[in-house]
Amino acid sequence: MSLQERLESIRTAPTPQNEESAKIKVLLPILRSLGWDPDGSDVQYEHPVGGEKGGGKADIALRGPSSVVALIEAKAPSANLDKHVEQVLNYAFHDGMDICVLTTGLEWWLYLPLESGPPADRRFAILSIQKQPVEQLAEDLSAFLGKDNLVSGKAKQRAQLVLRAKLEAEHLNKEIPSIWTQMLKEPDEELVEVLSKRIYEKLNLRPTKQQVVAALQRSPIPTATPEAVPSTTKPKLATKRASPKKPHSMVLWGKEQSVSSTREVLLTVVDSLYEQHPHDFDRILEIRGKKFPYAALDPATLRTGEYREVKSSGYFIDVHLSAKDAIRRATQFLKFFGHTPSDLEVRYD
Repeated sequence: MSLQERLESIRTAPTPQNEESAKIKVLLPILRSLGWDPDGSDVQYEHPVGGEKGGGKADIALRGPSSVVALIEAKAPSANLDKHVEQVLNYAFHDGMDICVLTTGLEWWLYLPLESGPPADRRFAILSIQKQPVEQLAEDLSAFLGKDNLVSGKAKQRAQLVLRAKLEAEHLNKEIPSIWTQMLKEPDEELVEVLSKRIYEKLNLRPTKQQVVAALQRSPIPTATPEAVPSTTKPKLATKRASPKKPHSMVLWGKEQSVSSTREVLLTVVDSLYEQHPHDFDRILEIRGKKFPYAALDPATLRTGEYREVKSSGYFIDVHLSAKDAIRRATQFLKFFGHTPSDLEVRYD
């Protein structure tokens, strides 16, 4: 009878009434299907453990060609296994066992006793014959308690991988919610930018930072506040403008042309660089800020949803910039391709 057929038979049979019945009707038949001979020398009963002083006897020891490879402590189906964990771990740890098992026959707790930490951190699997899919049960029992796998050491290696993954998942499950809570409490710029970009893509609306933060914190979305208007109750002092608002033309490499915005200046510079450097223009993908690139083949990776393709080249640049940043960005592109800032002159009204 195959292991899967054996498990199906056990699942549909009446529950054993005591420990001895569970051994005979459930535990030993499963071991037989796993390659062990309950009547031979590779399955030992009442195996002495723990030395002469303060020792005990494990219910079952599974023996390989030269040594015992696993201990099994069996309890009645109605037993509370939590009360017997220390016992089986102490037995197995003292005798240097790689794997030990605590079982009622219907439920199996599998441990790596030589690992560090409390018992819960050394348990790598809980298998329930009555609750889990039979196919998965058969696969897990074979992997961890099959004779060939235990004797060859493959069972230990697989168990260590499973335990490591289990502990990592538990750690993540504990820490991720607190990290996320802190991120919602104090959203960083990157999180705000990602959500702002997605909102723009879906709704064609660009929220303020305050609106995005409110949404993350599940607070009412505030109305966007318009820019403050200078008060008319005080005389406005005359100040020298740092620069005119709009350019009327630009000179690039000695050639003058009309423009109506700093964005047009930036686009003209990038288009001209593409014409000047067609074979190495892909270097523009190397230019980036602290978090986002200035140019990309996939516009979705840019900082905002406002971009422009460079002369049908397949390269896209971010154009959602202030007037000052647009000119600064144009100068950066020029310098990156070996030109000087003096090659560009922007003329204002």
